[in-house]
Amino acid sequence: MLSSTHRPLLALLAAPLLALPLPSRALAGGTRSFEVHGFDDLDKGEVEGAAIESSGRITVGLTTAATKLQATTAFSCAAAGKQAYVGTSDDATLVRVRLSRSAKAPSVETVAKLPGVVVSAILPLPSGDILAATLPGGVIHRVSPRGKVSTFAKVDAKQIWALARHEGRILVATGPDGKLFSLDRSGKGAKVILDSDESHLMALAVVSGRVLVGTAPRAKLLMVDKAPEGVLLQDFSGDELRAMAVAGTNLVVATNAFESRGISSVGSLTKQLNRTSLVGQPPTGSASLGGSGGAPKATAKVRAVDLGKRLDPLRAMESPWEIWLRRSKQYFTDLAVDGSTGAVLVASSRDGKVYRVRSLREVSTVADLDERQVTALCPFDRGNVLATTSGGATVTRLRVTPASEARYVSHVLDAKRPAKFGAIRLGGVGPVRVRARVGPSEEPDDHWSAWREIPVRAAPDGLRGTLGALPERRYLQIEMRLAGPAAELRRWEAFYTPENLAPLIESIDVSPPDFDSDDDDEPSAKVTIKWKAKARDDDDLVYEVRVRPEGANDSAWIRLDDPDDPLTERKLKWDVATVPDGIYEVQVRASDEPSNGAPSSRADTLVSDPVVVDRGRPTIGTVRAKGRTIRAKAQDALSRIHDVAYSVDGGPFRTASAVDGILDGPDEDFEVQLPKDLAPGRHRVVLRARDERGNMSTVALVVDL
Repeated sequence: MLSSTHRPLLALLAAPLLALPLPSRALAGGTRSFEVHGFDDLDKGEVEGAAIESSGRITVGLTTAATKLQATTAFSCAAAGKQAYVGTSDDATLVRVRLSRSAKAPSVETVAKLPGVVVSAILPLPSGDILAATLPGGVIHRVSPRGKVSTFAKVDAKQIWALARHEGRILVATGPDGKLFSLDRSGKGAKVILDSDESHLMALAVVSGRVLVGTAPRAKLLMVDKAPEGVLLQDFSGDELRAMAVAGTNLVVATNAFESRGISSVGSLTKQLNRTSLVGQPPTGSASLGGSGGAPKATAKVRAVDLGKRLDPLRAMESPWEIWLRRSKQYFTDLAVDGSTGAVLVASSRDGKVYRVRSLREVSTVADLDERQVTALCPFDRGNVLATTSGGATVTRLRVTPASEARYVSHVLDAKRPAKFGAIRLGGVGPVRVRARVGPSEEPDDHWSAWREIPVRAAPDGLRGTLGALPERRYLQIEMRLAGPAAELRRWEAFYTPENLAPLIESIDVSPPDFDSDDDDEPSAKVTIKWKAKARDDDDLVYEVRVRPEGANDSAWIRLDDPDDPLTERKLKWDVATVPDGIYEVQVRASDEPSNGAPSSRADTLVSDPVVVDRGRPTIGTVRAKGRTIRAKAQDALSRIHDVAYSVDGGPFRTASAVDGILDGPDEDFEVQLPKDLAPGRHRVVLRARDERGNMSTVALVVDL
């Protein structure tokens, strides 16, 4: 899509950016909403003839028109009076661009096809000839207005990245040896005036007669001086200083930082030069000029420093730099000064975007081109700007004439599930026309509904309409048209109710009584019921817990939680002393009623494995004593005998042994062997049996030795 703004940036609101909105927010009764406001969130959408401003407004913008070129990429451009020149990739073609009052789109004509793969830099000469550098190799061609090509110069370099004029000489920025050459007007007398430690010299600017250079693979700003290595003005965090421009008294630079050190937009380009053509699949691990593949893992910044009224470059070393613009998952490719406003235009690798900045608070998205990447920007005569693209080479004209109608299309909004859509609420001033469509896929296709007109009317809280006539689908997209020069949009919100998903109870666990073999007391009669449950759509849940004897019918369920105090925790204490001993089942029911209301709520129920409730104590019988040996039988109605022990004369309990060597059932014969060192005479012995629920019983007897 295309866009721009006719409003001077000085007129932008000075209010701070709104807080970043959530993609979706939950409301009562299962209702949710997509709430979109603020620059960053609005910038996820696309604009045509509109501008997204840093104050969080969408306003009527510039008219735009594009002309396609017969190439994959338009890589470089330069203005020359009332015309401009564009260099392409694949066959290294130089194209002349002209504008007219009658035609909206630029007219283009091929001037010359040059040896090489890419026209990497263009420099118009006062004579009307054009200097064009091509890759690979260090060759600069001279092209006459009629297309006659001759070799202007060849420098000792593999890549030429930038050309500039300075004091009657031609400056040539190169890589990968980081040298800046100076040539005379005839292309002769080459000398190295800067020999940097950095591999590539990417950008050139002449400020107050001093030559400034931007480098890669470290984003350094150098100034040419008597020393061969120049003067370091700034060492920015990043991998390349890609472009420079002077706007008023500010020096503005574009720097890019890539997640993988040494992998940069320049690195992606130079990898392509291992082939004779940029067309087709790039080498493994590289990215094409068109930006194919996913979003680059990069952070791009526009930084500015005030050089003062005299434009003193040395102030770049000592004055504070401001970050005017920062974007992730993209890199910046070029900068240009808009002659109509004095603002800086910024070309991006992502979604064909062009930003417009004048300070850290004055930022707009002024173009959103159909092509994937904006490669270069050229200020033109009469307030026009040309933008070149890759991923489908075009030359696009951005004009200061206000668009007849500005169009904004939101990014595709995901309700996560099929949803019923309701009201839409807009903040701004009209006239605004709204359309909407829905579909089952993340990318709109033939399975999506057609655009449907959504009438809106004035309301106390803005403009309101309803999306209720749309089919129930998962994905939603909104289109808004500003149908008047004073119309603007500040925010919007669309309400919806997604299809309600029942909660899911995954498991129920009833913890047995907790005790140690050394405990002399019985455990508490309260056990803990815990369960794992999840709301698959983030609803709030409440729970009900019931128990019944195993095998009983539904009328036997006994509710354990308090109906007047909704249970929201996923656990409950159960006092098993309130029910008879036996085998029980535990039922847990989860409901999403708090989020959806009773009529629309959904529930899930799960019954546990059988649970033994045993508060009855085991018995000890058949006690027989013979000498130092005591035998007895421990029995329990429901549970296994956990342990048996004995105590002599009030001493501590000691472990006794099962006759068969293992305690594995509810009936156990056990044996006590009194200590051999126990003195002859009468002794009091206490036998103790404990079941696996912690219930204990004791029997006392007197033994004569």
